[in-house]
Amino acid sequence: MNKKIVILIIVGLTFYKSATAQLVFTSLDSLLSYATKRSIAIQTNDIRISQAKKAKLAAILSIPDPTGNMGLNYTDNTQLPVSLFPDANNPGKFNEIQIGQKYATQFSQNMNIKLLNLAGWENLKLAKLNIDISNSNKQLSIKSLQENIASNYYNILNLQQQIINSEANYQIADSLLQSVQNKYNKGLVKQQDVNDSKVNVLNSKESILQLQYLLQQYYLSLKILCDIPENEKIKIAETIKELNASLAPQPLLNQLTIQNSLLKEKYALSNYKQISKSLLPTISFNHSQAYSLYSQSFKLFDGKWFPSSSIGVSLSIPMPSANSIGNKHKAKYDYAIALKATEQETIKANHTQEQLSIDYYKTLSQHKNNQEVLTLRKDSFYKNRALYEQGIINIDQLLNSYTAMINAAYNLTSSNINVQLAEAKININNTVK
Repeated sequence: MNKKIVILIIVGLTFYKSATAQLVFTSLDSLLSYATKRSIAIQTNDIRISQAKKAKLAAILSIPDPTGNMGLNYTDNTQLPVSLFPDANNPGKFNEIQIGQKYATQFSQNMNIKLLNLAGWENLKLAKLNIDISNSNKQLSIKSLQENIASNYYNILNLQQQIINSEANYQIADSLLQSVQNKYNKGLVKQQDVNDSKVNVLNSKESILQLQYLLQQYYLSLKILCDIPENEKIKIAETIKELNASLAPQPLLNQLTIQNSLLKEKYALSNYKQISKSLLPTISFNHSQAYSLYSQSFKLFDGKWFPSSSIGVSLSIPMPSANSIGNKHKAKYDYAIALKATEQETIKANHTQEQLSIDYYKTLSQHKNNQEVLTLRKDSFYKNRALYEQGIINIDQLLNSYTAMINAAYNLTSSNINVQLAEAKININNTVK
């Protein structure tokens, strides 16, 4: 075989493989694991956590709050100042004497360190709480993301199974049309019966198309939730399992929202304390040092330097302003609101635990009922079909029993998926903490 042809075949196969490659998920857990690693929202939360950790380092430095500066100044006194001094030999008269020298170079540095800074220590506590809140927010984001993905995932499973059922129902509708057409050819039924059967086939076919379009929408929604690029294909390939009511999951009390609210409550209290302490006095250590060079000629660094230095302790008492007082009262009320929010989240979390259990048993009961209903609807349809073949009932009765059987099959599939979704929500509730 020609070498160029071989290369073209290899390139073609590689392109085909890349073009048809897709992400296949056979379970909800595999999809959640993938999405948790891929989610941009969770990655953004990681950035916020890193930012909060850096803010903590800044808060540690803000306790002593060291400040200072260094400077070099060169001055050309183009006109020296004149001072008046009393003339010792002529009382009442003053001598005009110029003070200073024409050129002056000065190097200076100063430093200020706070020895007592209560607001700074409270600011450090705020920074630590901010890290805890960022971690808690990340867990809340993961829980919310997984719940949304689970709902979308089981909607896709439901639609895929409904399409399979609809295709089977289409075959039944088509065979029913053939049976009616044969009876019409024998002159046993009217044209209206044939028309009604054709409408039934058309509706069955359109139902498949509508379900396929809806399935595409849910796949698109799932890709948006999981931050999957447009050019990547995904497929849900889980086989719907039989339900086992004896292994019913028990929802636990998920305290994630309570803990998050408690952290925000502590943050609000610490913020109130920090604002209050910012109105208290601070004590600082001060140190300054300078070197000066004076000359009558232009000498930038050459000559005798005269040192000077000082050390001291200062007390700073801030005067309350309208803005600081307003901020203090706002922080106080924010804390009161945070207390109520924690109380509300505690009540809500307990109700959520109970609601998860109710939802599971509600869907399980519906599923059991739908199983029995489908059995009866199938029995009615096939018996009515036999009666129609015998000419005992009309086409309307047969099509009505067919529609009832189809709806019962759809309801059974949906209820099965709903039970699995309720179970998935309980598992997420029990694991993401």
